[in-house]
Amino acid sequence: MVDKLNTTAVAEAMRRDFLLTLSTGFLYDCLDYAIRKFDGAEFRAKVLSDFSGSLCVDEIHLGHRVVLLASDPVSDNPIACALVSKNDAAHMLRFLRNLKNHGFSPETVISDRSPLYPKTIAEVWSDADHQLCVFHVISEVNDHVLDAVREVRRAIKPKRIKKGRGRPSRRQRARAKKLKEQRDQADRLFRRRHLIVTKNSNLTSQDKSTLTELLELSPELGVLRRFVVDLHELFAVRRSQDQAWKIWRRMRRNRSYLANEHLAKSLEVLRKENMVKLLSYLDHPVSVRSKVRTNNHVERCNRVLRYLEKVRYKWRRRRTIVRHILLQFQNWMKRKEIPAPTAG
Repeated sequence: MVDKLNTTAVAEAMRRDFLLTLSTGFLYDCLDYAIRKFDGAEFRAKVLSDFSGSLCVDEIHLGHRVVLLASDPVSDNPIACALVSKNDAAHMLRFLRNLKNHGFSPETVISDRSPLYPKTIAEVWSDADHQLCVFHVISEVNDHVLDAVREVRRAIKPKRIKKGRGRPSRRQRARAKKLKEQRDQADRLFRRRHLIVTKNSNLTSQDKSTLTELLELSPELGVLRRFVVDLHELFAVRRSQDQAWKIWRRMRRNRSYLANEHLAKSLEVLRKENMVKLLSYLDHPVSVRSKVRTNNHVERCNRVLRYLEKVRYKWRRRRTIVRHILLQFQNWMKRKEIPAPTAG
């Protein structure tokens, strides 16, 4: 489990490194032995004692089953999981109630924009702040911005001219050359469109030069880029609530943003009802804001479990799925206990 190998790969590694021939049944017996050593009560007491007050919640679909997951982004701990048959409000409500019954009373619950969460979180922990994942919202807004970029590209890309018979005149050749340059520029915009929505701090000097050239193709691209810059300024980590709301009001009043159909859709995503939940992370100390502003912590757990599911054909029964998840939780906690190497 630590090396993330399936049973076939483990058997091959043992044969290669130690000249041992191990059967698949023996390896599964080893897994059964490991899971019997897992103390659920001790694990729960440990994560509860380390609980920071922030809780990430998400789900992962494994075939016809769904795993509900909760984790602590500040303490870097997995909290709990539940294997259910359907991803609906009833199962989510039961999962959150079980967490509450075991003593978890979070101050902040972080989730994506799934409609399952608002009512269930409010019903279980009425005093907790509901933080929407900033990463998911920025990704959704970027999709609208890229739709606008796609529209600009179609507008600046000229249609191909049907060639007439005979040798083209000098004027026709000059026009064909100009149209080819315009098509090349439009194609370049398509290939490098991601630069329009890239955060300034993530741009290299070459990217900045390319972006400047792209923005010269159309004034509308400049509007889109200014919107993206404002968006990242809005969700900066070192920002007060008052500063964030001031930027938000400025964006809502910007006529060039409102005049663009796709940016208007983006502003609808950033409506006040959502912004209250998106800016909840600003009430936390600066040192932990980057950890509680997104749902990335629990989604990293999801990606690990998804990887394990892909390389293990035995992940078809409830018992084996739960076994592997709990063993992964156990390994996660063990890795935290290993001290970091010091420079000699």
